[in-house]
Amino acid sequence: MGQQQILLLVVSVIIVVLAITIGIEMFAANSKTSNRDGVVSELNNLGTLAIQFYKKPESFGGGSSSFISWEIPEKMDSTSNGIYSVACTNLNATITGFGQEVGNDGANPIEMVAVVTSASIVISVVN
Repeated sequence: MGQQQILLLVVSVIIVVLAITIGIEMFAANSKTSNRDGVVSELNNLGTLAIQFYKKPESFGGGSSSFISWEIPEKMDSTSNGIYSVACTNLNATITGFGQEVGNDGANPIEMVAVVTSASIVISVVN
């Protein structure tokens, strides 16, 4: 082989390695974003269920203006997006969601918290 052909071969290998590396990084970033979006969506769904419970009369299985006895439905406390837990008071329910991907700190899973009141759901990113 001539020197030109060897040089072209080396350049081609470098380009292929760079393309593979960039593709892997893009996949990882997309996976993290997708998991974060999934956790937000499920926190919104759980928050909506908590508000329904709060507004429903006790005679119909609701809380009669209290979140105290609301619990996350059994099939929704652990999903493919994450694991969820709740702490309730009379006036609000705090739902914590831990995702399956690593969060912003690079060591712990994605963590988000939804504070649910009778009229709103406020979601914040912890990690």
